Amino acid sequence: MEISTWAEAQRNELAVWQHTVSDAADVLAEIAETAALVRFGTRHGLGGANVLELGIGPLGIGWSALTPTRRGVGVDPLARLMVSSGNDTVDRFVTDLQSRTDFVQGDATTRLPLDDGSFDLIVCDNVVDHTQSPRAILEEGRRLVRSDGRLLFSVNVFSAIGLMKWRHVTRRLHPTDSNVLCHPHSFVEGALGRLLSDAGWQTLVTDAPEGITRRVVGHSYRVRAIARPI
Repeated sequence: MEISTWAEAQRNELAVWQHTVSDAADVLAEIAETAALVRFGTRHGLGGANVLELGIGPLGIGWSALTPTRRGVGVDPLARLMVSSGNDTVDRFVTDLQSRTDFVQGDATTRLPLDDGSFDLIVCDNVVDHTQSPRAILEEGRRLVRSDGRLLFSVNVFSAIGLMKWRHVTRRLHPTDSNVLCHPHSFVEGALGRLLSDAGWQTLVTDAPEGITRRVVGHSYRVRAIARPI
């Protein structure tokens, strides 16, 4: 991706997040999405003392905020934002959750100042369609995970027809739309296995819905997966 395009995408991401942290309902909706990922992971036995979350987002609330960890680190290219929703109860609750993760502002598509194999669990939640290089961020997670560690991964995907519409209609007619700018990459479900494999991961389980109709003509949907390092 061109530097100018990425800078514009980051400006739009920041604007979206600045709106989110000023609205209690939006903040709680973000936490609910994280809770759904945690529920999927714990249902399949995931855990770990040392957890790294790549692309955690400026809210800085992920796995480590909702489950016990010894060391929880969250990395994002944008700085962490404090919540100011006008609801003191929500703001105090969110601030407490934020304090449970060490936030690092940095680009996880490049080499981070962290030791090889130092984390039991890598979390990459709703990130790869927003990042400069989906493969690079997953490769960096592969470098940082223990040999017996795991990746907890999620991304929104399109049906085959939905992807055609997104790429050939939406992106062409609305190139400056915030949603377009914030999503430089787009995927169908079938491409995820290869993306993970190319970055050094083997998929173990997914929660992708069954049925061909949704994959061909349905609306976009979230796929969650657990993988191990190859």
